[in-house]
Amino acid sequence: MWAGQIAVTGFVAGHSCLPNVWLHLGWLLIAGLPALVWTDWTPHLRRWQADAGALSVIFFLLWMTVRSCSQIPFMPDRTLDEIMRGIVGTGLLVMFCALVWQQAQNQESLHALGWVTGMTGALAALISIVLSYFFLPNHQAGERLMNLLVHGGLNPVCTGLIFGFTALWLAALMEHESTPLPRRLAWAAIALLHFAAFLSGSRGAMLALAVGHGVLLSARGWQRGRVAVCVFLLTGLVYFTSAPLFARIAQWRSEPAAVAVSAPGITHHFQKAVARGDNSRLDIYRAGWHAMDNLWLGTGQWGVSGIWQCELQAKTSISMMSHLHSAFLATFVHGGVIGMVLLLMALGFGIKRACRLAVQGDAIWIALLAFGCGGLLFDGESLASLATAPRFEGLLFWLPLTVALARGSVISRSAENRSVSEGF
Repeated sequence: MWAGQIAVTGFVAGHSCLPNVWLHLGWLLIAGLPALVWTDWTPHLRRWQADAGALSVIFFLLWMTVRSCSQIPFMPDRTLDEIMRGIVGTGLLVMFCALVWQQAQNQESLHALGWVTGMTGALAALISIVLSYFFLPNHQAGERLMNLLVHGGLNPVCTGLIFGFTALWLAALMEHESTPLPRRLAWAAIALLHFAAFLSGSRGAMLALAVGHGVLLSARGWQRGRVAVCVFLLTGLVYFTSAPLFARIAQWRSEPAAVAVSAPGITHHFQKAVARGDNSRLDIYRAGWHAMDNLWLGTGQWGVSGIWQCELQAKTSISMMSHLHSAFLATFVHGGVIGMVLLLMALGFGIKRACRLAVQGDAIWIALLAFGCGGLLFDGESLASLATAPRFEGLLFWLPLTVALARGSVISRSAENRSVSEGF
């Protein structure tokens, strides 16, 4: 059990602190292999064979892999790296889901995973805010926040979604009476993570936080969920009114000669968000739709980006995009109607079981699953691999979905056994 916990905790928390893809995916591979070897998977395999939720995940990943492999004979040689990355990414995703399923049977292990992930994210957020806004010369106060611990500056969208996910997770954990930290310190970390998610300027992260907190509040009610949603609203209010403060900080950091120059008018964060428009998302989605020549089968995942990139480059002036920026649209384009139906089946089982957990008093996973779906609606590369450019699909989607499927199946079996005994 501890070997699997090390592998899962290091990978999940590593979204906020591990500096590159080699260390991040390498941790899961190197730490996960011993966990796979030392675990007796016989009872798990029997449970998966009889579990509709687990079978739906297996069928989805199998279809996406087989559909993509069928394209290999027709691909140019230059796509070999992409094929290898896709196969390795799918294998790592299977490993991750299997280890998470195992860990999901232990509530204390899940709580420890949430706290380690949350506090790691809070530390990364604090370091990034302090260094970016007060010390580093090539940064300025009020700019879109990037996590400086990853890649030396992680994309603001990825930064916002990861910090937002950990913020919601920590806020949901605070309902439990026992916490490894003083409650005031824990709420300070939660507020910091919320504010960092807003500072990223990612509208997808803000949408996902709103959806996640809305679901959490609906599941727990106002009495139990009011503090978390108030932290979300207050940090959002501070962010959207903080432009004058950041202007003062920028002025304070400037050289005396630069201060004498008349400063331009302050542009508020809401104005910046509106000015970005759709960031050419509609053009990307239109190009992905036009790239499909078979609605039922899709295009496959590997070696097909050039098809929709050509149309995008010809019709727009934006820089070349490496993926479709919507995990659900990418599933439809790559796997067709069949792939999308299989994904929705797995998601439907996960939502049903997560709702059942919420009725039992554990609303964490329905809230995190709602956050993940909201965030991946307008971002993400693939739900059939961990080796993607953003690399957060495993955290945002597969972690809450797998836990919901695993823990919900236990409740389902208990309910069935109880109904059978009552019938006798």
